[in-house]
Amino acid sequence: MSAEIKVVISLKDGRGFVGIQSPNCDPVFTTLEGDLEAALGRVPDLVQQAQEKWAESARYPKADVPKPPPPPQPSRTTSPRSQASQAQTPQQRMF
Repeated sequence: MSAEIKVVISLKDGRGFVGIQSPNCDPVFTTLEGDLEAALGRVPDLVQQAQEKWAESARYPKADVPKPPPPPQPSRTTSPRSQASQAQTPQQRMF
């Protein structure tokens, strides 16, 4: 486990958001009620929880997302409009 830890605290209107990150580990986030003093008081416990999570699994499992379907193939039949334009004679040159 890396000794480098980054803690980000964002506060607004009595609510807080705390993010904890370490190199080669997925970040851990939490929300809380209170001011900066309350957030700072919770940081040691949150860091410990993050380190315990990272000890079990540093990265979230990769998502098993199905591949998107292939794009539809263009129709090989000609439309009535294109058949009509093919039947017309070319326009006479003006110049």
